[in-house]
Amino acid sequence: MISPTKLKASYCLRLANGQGWNIVATEEVKLWVEKLASIMELNTCKADGYPKLVFVQREPSKGEFENPIDRLDQSTQGNIPKDGWRVHRLGVLRLWYHDHVQDVICETEPDKNHDLDIIRMWHATHPIYQRAQKLGGLPFHAALIERNGKGILLAGHGGAGKSTCCQYLPHSWHVLCDDETLVVLNDQKEYFAHPFPTWSDYLWKRSERTWNVQQNLPLSAIFFLKQADTDEAVPIGQGEAAIFINQLAMDICQRNWRGLEQVEERALRKKLFDHACELGKAVPAYKLKISLKGRFWEEIEAALEC
Repeated sequence: MISPTKLKASYCLRLANGQGWNIVATEEVKLWVEKLASIMELNTCKADGYPKLVFVQREPSKGEFENPIDRLDQSTQGNIPKDGWRVHRLGVLRLWYHDHVQDVICETEPDKNHDLDIIRMWHATHPIYQRAQKLGGLPFHAALIERNGKGILLAGHGGAGKSTCCQYLPHSWHVLCDDETLVVLNDQKEYFAHPFPTWSDYLWKRSERTWNVQQNLPLSAIFFLKQADTDEAVPIGQGEAAIFINQLAMDICQRNWRGLEQVEERALRKKLFDHACELGKAVPAYKLKISLKGRFWEEIEAALEC
């Protein structure tokens, strides 16, 4: 059993809907979790009653479905039950869930392969997204930008122009992220957006950029990007917006649904679509036609002033 002194890393993650995580790690994965926390700009903290996301090193000698509870020290175990855990294999990670506790245990295998480490970190955001979805939120394939305190999503599949648009914005705009955003819903039925890392930058560009994932903005509008000859923001209806939202949320969610039972995946798909419909009703949405040399941000500004 791991001694209490080996629980070295502990970080806080707080979301605008009141949800939070204490991210902790054992000695064996301390440096890996420190890197993850650095990318997400998380601060160290002590356990404060929020659910734990516990990272441990996977032991190849252990059985495929043998849960890792007995490898945690007593202070981490707390009231975590020994039995009743179910595993979700997610590529190079194994996530352990329990129906009666909110804590999640993540087995990982840090090594010297940079790309595999980043892919593991990418997948490790799944429990965060999953819990936000239970309260009406969803992850989004979108850039998050800000002007005058308003959060705006530039949404689109890969290659739609999200990063390019972010690069062309004038200095009066602030780019929080250019690829992946978590939208959360609070108790007052207000939507807020959190920036999340562009993990592909770490894979292909060897970027050292970081993202403050705890920073959040009230979500004011969603613009779905479409390349065109001229710039124009065209309002769209709630139904069309819901379809686009669902598609771009699926971009993020599907990578984490591999290996699920069909019944469970169908339930998640339905819930995701329901949340997309609610978001489409609550937040104004537009098709944003963007040209190579235009001033698309002026179209956004005009739409926000209407």
